[in-house]
Amino acid sequence: MTYFKNSWLIIISIFIGLPLFAQREIDSNYIRPFEKNNVLEVYPGIYSTRFNFTQPKDRQNNYRLVANSSGFVGIYLSYKWLSLKYSWAIPGTELAKKVRLQSRSLGFSFGNRRWSFRPFYDTYDGLLVPEDPRNRAFRVFRDIKFSDAGADIFYFLNTRQFSFRAANSFSEQQVKSSGSVFIKITPMWQKVNWESPSREVITDSSTYNLLAFDPEWFSIISRIGYSYNLVLRNHRWSIAPAILLGGGALREINTGVNHLQLVTDIQAWIRCGFSIPDYYIYFTGRWSHLQTNLLIKNLRQVNTNFSITGGYRFGNLKRKILRIL
Repeated sequence: MTYFKNSWLIIISIFIGLPLFAQREIDSNYIRPFEKNNVLEVYPGIYSTRFNFTQPKDRQNNYRLVANSSGFVGIYLSYKWLSLKYSWAIPGTELAKKVRLQSRSLGFSFGNRRWSFRPFYDTYDGLLVPEDPRNRAFRVFRDIKFSDAGADIFYFLNTRQFSFRAANSFSEQQVKSSGSVFIKITPMWQKVNWESPSREVITDSSTYNLLAFDPEWFSIISRIGYSYNLVLRNHRWSIAPAILLGGGALREINTGVNHLQLVTDIQAWIRCGFSIPDYYIYFTGRWSHLQTNLLIKNLRQVNTNFSITGGYRFGNLKRKILRIL
């Protein structure tokens, strides 16, 4: 536990010390606000999550579990200080048809243009065992649960000429092209719970031994990334890619083994779209690859997400809503 105590001290020191070297003012030649700050968005998309298991020092996957991914539609409303977001699956777009498996994702974010703090919680109640993915043949694995909880902490170095709000969601104007190095640190807890282990479900012996043990671990991952927002044609069009590389350490819980294991992570995303004062539309693609080296076996979690967002900006209403908005 000494490692994690020291890691928290390092994290706190970084976020106390970095503002001393950072630019505080904003260059209006590069960043400008929109006159209307309230937005209504609709965003259809599709996601995929895969859990690949490998032997230590072996890059080849020898067992795989997948979420019952599907298309989705979401709605987002931001009015003054209130933000609401909700999404639901599109029926008939699941990997395994007529199979209902629950998954939940909760998160919120707050901060300023210098830093952002995003707590999160994700869980998959049931997964699929691929048998013939090309023909959409999957075996249902209902009594297993993957869970994680933690927080993503972002810190951007160049906030004078680069706006992450503009690059991520068109909530500000990036008038001239610019980029920034940024840091992302994630403390995270993860757990697998298999209620009724059965070798008929998991045929691979080492994967069975890992999951039947109900592994649980805590990790801290540090990454360094770079994002650039390329603006074109009188800053109406923009292309904003980003990439992050990093690693950290984990400690498994309830194993009796005290040494630390390695965690590595690669993330990338791109957002490109069109924006005018009242309307905007953009495409987003995200990909991440998290490799967790556990004592019995290694686990690779690969996430992909693609969506198209259409948004409308509007001003404040003439009368207050419930006298508070």
